[in-house]
Amino acid sequence: MGISFQEVSHFYQGPTKKQRTVALKNIHLNIASSGEFIALVGKTGSGKSTLMQHMNALLLPSSGNVVIFGKTITPFKNKNPKLKEIRKKVGFVFQFPEYQLFEADVLSDVCFGPKNQGLSREECEKCAREALALVGFPEKYYSQSPFELSGGQKRRVAIAGILAMHPRVLVLDEPTAG
Repeated sequence: MGISFQEVSHFYQGPTKKQRTVALKNIHLNIASSGEFIALVGKTGSGKSTLMQHMNALLLPSSGNVVIFGKTITPFKNKNPKLKEIRKKVGFVFQFPEYQLFEADVLSDVCFGPKNQGLSREECEKCAREALALVGFPEKYYSQSPFELSGGQKRRVAIAGILAMHPRVLVLDEPTAG
């Protein structure tokens, strides 16, 4: 099994302990490790992004467990496995690409993930170039700042940045926005 939600609830804390917002309540969900395409559909504020952020442990459950490729994520920070290993397997592309772009140029930005995985400079660049080609991003923009790109171009670079790390699962938050 790839990702499994077991009675998962998530609460966002309000200004006081008694004021909290329920984002997820007792979620049960099983996602296979390969060959599946799943779309989460719901109105704004229904918890889609919150659910997806649990899929690579960007958020921890308030209650229940999320099992990601055999590693159990609990509400207790000190009891969780190494999250870096989980995030290598589950790539997350944010709704707003600006949240994950920060390097001086496009190629460096896409190289960031592979670099943090310990790959050599040559391997990083190879992975980045392959990922950028996969999303149809023109090479003439590789040395340009990602902040000078159009919204659609930023989205392609953000997706390429995750694909360059070769995750087993790709989670896209609002992939067609913009």
